[in-house]
Amino acid sequence: MSTSSPARAMSRAAAVMSALIACGAHTVAFAAAEPDSTTWYVSAAAAPGGTGSAEAPFDSLARVEAASRDGDTIIVRAVAPVLAPLDGGIALKPGQRLLGEAAEGVNRPRLTNTTGNHDGDAVRLASGAEVRDLVIAGARRGGIYGSDAADVVISGNDVSATNQQCADGFVIGPFGLPPTLPLGVAIPPLPDFITLNNGWAAIMTDFSAAAGQVRIERNVVHDTACGDGIDLRAHGSSRIDAAITGNTLHTINLGLAKFSVLALGVQAADSARLTADLSDNTQTDIAVAESSPLNLTADSEGVFLNALGSARMDITVTRNHFRDGSGNFSANGLEYVTTSGAPVSSVRVSDSTFEGVTGDVIENYNLSSGGARQSLTLENVTARRSTFPGAIGNPVVPANLGTCVVTTNFGRAAHTDLTISGSDLGECSADGIGLIGYTPAGSGPATAELVFDIRDTTIGGVAANGVNIVNVGDTAVVRGTLERVAVNGAQRSLVRTSHSGGVIGALSLEADDVTLDGLAWDCRARSQVDLAGIPVRCRG
Repeated sequence: MSTSSPARAMSRAAAVMSALIACGAHTVAFAAAEPDSTTWYVSAAAAPGGTGSAEAPFDSLARVEAASRDGDTIIVRAVAPVLAPLDGGIALKPGQRLLGEAAEGVNRPRLTNTTGNHDGDAVRLASGAEVRDLVIAGARRGGIYGSDAADVVISGNDVSATNQQCADGFVIGPFGLPPTLPLGVAIPPLPDFITLNNGWAAIMTDFSAAAGQVRIERNVVHDTACGDGIDLRAHGSSRIDAAITGNTLHTINLGLAKFSVLALGVQAADSARLTADLSDNTQTDIAVAESSPLNLTADSEGVFLNALGSARMDITVTRNHFRDGSGNFSANGLEYVTTSGAPVSSVRVSDSTFEGVTGDVIENYNLSSGGARQSLTLENVTARRSTFPGAIGNPVVPANLGTCVVTTNFGRAAHTDLTISGSDLGECSADGIGLIGYTPAGSGPATAELVFDIRDTTIGGVAANGVNIVNVGDTAVVRGTLERVAVNGAQRSLVRTSHSGGVIGALSLEADDVTLDGLAWDCRARSQVDLAGIPVRCRG
């Protein structure tokens, strides 16, 4: 144990005694406190009257919270599963470390919060805090939560059965959708009217004004009672650099009166600036019916990335593995969406797999009617196996119904681009790749742009079209390239284009070394090639 000055020792002694009295302790029954200690111990197996030392741990989170000071370390002792976990939650102070003792056999350092303390959160973060190697289960609200707590580390924890009270957490929207897209007619944008609520996440960090870093790594989050797995929200004027790495998320459940559930959610809003590295994470069995019948109604997401307002958001996703997401027709493996405003955002996904989901496997949605700029890059990505029977409605609604990768640009001044290289797309219940531009009617010239570059990629075994390019309205620029792309086994068109409701200002669709069902394509219409809407030119 470290030591301190006599003055610090006296203040520590006073703090410990005050904490014990506040918790209803009889001081005459306690051994002498160790006020010079900066490491405290707490155990669900401890006898009353402990001093917080290794030999005589505190017996409650409230006592160690009251006794400890900024920068201290708190060790949670591992205990047998027959003992109830430490209850009531704990609010950390700046710079504190809350560490689980190494497990021995079946013994684990276990916490919960079944009370209203700290809003039902088991661990409340402070700036500079670390939370490591704990087992947190059954919290009334969140397992680990921080508000404007920057420079934190959340590592190696097992968090489950959170949000027993089913509190709302992450909110998506409001946003709008163009109701006349199926009619091929552009109208002025309608007010944003759709909002989706999510249950409070097992691990969540919120920011409104803070600047700093966040590390969320090697946690296992599972069997949520009502809500998301891991969420990070940067709002206001916050400036955040996040690393969310090596986390395992499974059996994430919707909960009562919720529309959406996210295994891993990231949001940047207002004027926030957010950069995030999402590496080596896995999401499996998201919103599966076997866990709860409510999951059948879920708009579930494996990875959800959301920009809005005037935020700047830049995210890299590397070595992500998603498998088996259930829910309604709008469930996705990865959804990257701008919901409103004019944010600038980019997402790069590499060396990742997304397999088995009800709706679109990967969505790149720029839904804002404003001047949002959105860019998605997929490198060496597998996106396969959707199950919603979307091919039936695909001629009318060419998105959100089971496409492998779909991109939309819905703003009159918006810019959306998609780059795909070295990827494998297939076994989807709608299109292989869907590219949809909808430019709403309005005054003045439109500046909307839909741009794509797809190369060294295979598309196979889809129930609708291999590549489906749709434009509605006066889009300023539609520009795209297909290079060294193989499309095989589409049930409808291998390549399809359509345009209605306006004039495209600058149009360029080019193909080079494209094979359709194993035959070289010369960019002319043929069986299963429909170029009635927009022509394609072969290079060379």
